[in-house]
Amino acid sequence: MYLNIDDAAAIYARACRAWYGNRAKRMVKDRVNQLVKRGDASGVAAWTKVADHLARLERPDRSGGKLY
Repeated sequence: MYLNIDDAAAIYARACRAWYGNRAKRMVKDRVNQLVKRGDASGVAAWTKVADHLARLERPDRSGGKLY
């Protein structure tokens, strides 16, 4: 099975939410900031995708359900 970066980010966003609950958004943001300080551009890009997917999990779609 092949997963692209977006698929992997979506899976990891769901895992972070399960692990950290309401703190997930903050944990992911902190990780992005750590990677920025280290100069890890590819890490920042990957974790930013996780943050984007996490935000989508919190935003209901037009039918009133949740994405993912």
